[in-house]
Amino acid sequence: MTDTLNAILSTLEDPVALFTDFDGVLVEIAPTPDAVAVPPELPQRLEALNDALDGAFAVITGRPVAEVDTLLSLSFPVAISGSHGAETRRDGAIDPIPPELTAAARQIARQAETALQDIPGILIEPKPAGVAVHYRAAPESREDALAALKAAISDRPDFHIIHGKKVFEARRKGADKGRAVTRWMRHPPFAGRIPVFIGDDITDEDAFRAVQSMGGIGIKVGEGETDARFRIADVATVYHLFDVVVRKAHAMTQEGRAGAFPRSAMQEASENE
Repeated sequence: MTDTLNAILSTLEDPVALFTDFDGVLVEIAPTPDAVAVPPELPQRLEALNDALDGAFAVITGRPVAEVDTLLSLSFPVAISGSHGAETRRDGAIDPIPPELTAAARQIARQAETALQDIPGILIEPKPAGVAVHYRAAPESREDALAALKAAISDRPDFHIIHGKKVFEARRKGADKGRAVTRWMRHPPFAGRIPVFIGDDITDEDAFRAVQSMGGIGIKVGEGETDARFRIADVATVYHLFDVVVRKAHAMTQEGRAGAFPRSAMQEASENE
């Protein structure tokens, strides 16, 4: 891990804007979305990270904003793009989802529920701007889940289906994590910094490509094909990276270059492994 961490840090000598997915990055993947366990130290770690980066930290997730707020219980309104970018909270204010989009998502959920109600293990997760069909507990029913969701959006050309880890999700076209990152990078305190995205799933590939097209880096957590420039092993390694980022950001504040990582700090990072 030391070599990878040093390689990541060696690319980040200027102020950083850090973006992360939620499931599989901030918390371990769970059998169902409501079964995730948030480590008790995570909120404090994220608050320290946000402070060290002068607020240039955001969560970009497929989960609704309100759901992430409930799970994390942070003392500040973290910058967040929920529902793959269909929801955004910036400077404490949430951009509302158009009511017609929410109504369409509910109708798609109802149709999927009707089609899949007799298949045990399938979980339908309605969202404010989309619908997720989880088949983690019924992997043998993967094709049934996909077919039902395709049928549910067959008369809605503004929706499409994306694939994730044991899940299919219907979402509005034009809403993806890459576009969400790009929007954040137009606004302070993110603008002018090196964008970094940490993700673990297929839906994060858009964000990896987006940050790397802007001169930043993508960091893939775990296995699987990816366009990300770097790969780290697991959630525990993500936490370690956060801690190193905080130390380096504080070091740069003392040197008058807030949020950057000096090449001279590489040895310190290694010694703290």
